[in-house]
Amino acid sequence: MKYSRLLDGFWEEGYHYYLEIRKNRLSVRDYRRRTELETKIDYDASALENGERTVISLEDNVLSRTAAGEPFTMIRELAYDNGELKLLYYYTIMGETLYTLKKVDHGPFDHIIIRDKEFEKKLRGVWEQWSPNGRGVPVIIKNGKITLFGEEEPFHVISYKGSPEDVYIVPADLTQSEFPGCTRFEVLPDMLTSRYIVCDADMPLNVYARADMLDKITIPEEAKRPMRNTMRMCVDRPPEKRED
Repeated sequence: MKYSRLLDGFWEEGYHYYLEIRKNRLSVRDYRRRTELETKIDYDASALENGERTVISLEDNVLSRTAAGEPFTMIRELAYDNGELKLLYYYTIMGETLYTLKKVDHGPFDHIIIRDKEFEKKLRGVWEQWSPNGRGVPVIIKNGKITLFGEEEPFHVISYKGSPEDVYIVPADLTQSEFPGCTRFEVLPDMLTSRYIVCDADMPLNVYARADMLDKITIPEEAKRPMRNTMRMCVDRPPEKRED
């Protein structure tokens, strides 16, 4: 089977989808760079290289399914046309959308700077949590893993190319900015900060520092305020008057 080098590589739409094609394999990632689909493909390489519009057939075209297992989102058509990929996306609720992808010379995580080696020794060890009522639950960092709530999670230390001065601890797969139960950690000169994830609540900032620094750091005001419920309660609205 002949495959074209014109297709091999990375294809970016800009926000929604990011594709990688290698010979007869296609990988589709969503806007978070999470893999949604990996499948075999087939196409007429000679027609493609002759400049003809070429439809690429997919062994599997379903991106997501309902709880009952029915197709929910899918690729209706994928075609190479004049140096671009045309992806016809179908969403069972909203219908069809046509996306145009252009070939790029970088991988899906090119916007992320991995800084593990630079920060590994600096972050290693126990970080105590500050609390208005004393010390809270600490986090432990060692061997490329962070221990949260008794569970170890592999991580990377990263910055984004748009703001390289900001440093974060994120899950190792790079597609998530949240750990189980809390957000990514921001690495500051003398502390780590994050937030708990609780539905319908605006949580105060979590602050972590070394044991010998916990009483010396300046605690952000965001960490001192109480948790606030963000649900809009119907009791906030006065009852309507009735006419008998």
